[in-house]
Amino acid sequence: MNIRQSVLAALDQTCGLMDRPSLAPIALSGGDFSLSDLDIDSLSTYEIIMQLEDEFGIDIPPVALASAASLADLVAAVTLAVDAKA
Repeated sequence: MNIRQSVLAALDQTCGLMDRPSLAPIALSGGDFSLSDLDIDSLSTYEIIMQLEDEFGIDIPPVALASAASLADLVAAVTLAVDAKA
């Protein structure tokens, strides 16, 4: 699974991304969307971070997710953390 797919899986598990008719087609087609559309709260933020950290064996500072405005921003932050580990 690539990083984008893992981020989408984490967003789906914590925020029900694929249950949202306005966002699921965008996510599945490779498009970008604003994370504010998911109404991510602090608990969801923690769950997303933990899931991605466990999957990739990395550390993601919570500010990385908090400062990510879009799906592309979040994928970039995770990619940066994965690359820094290598």
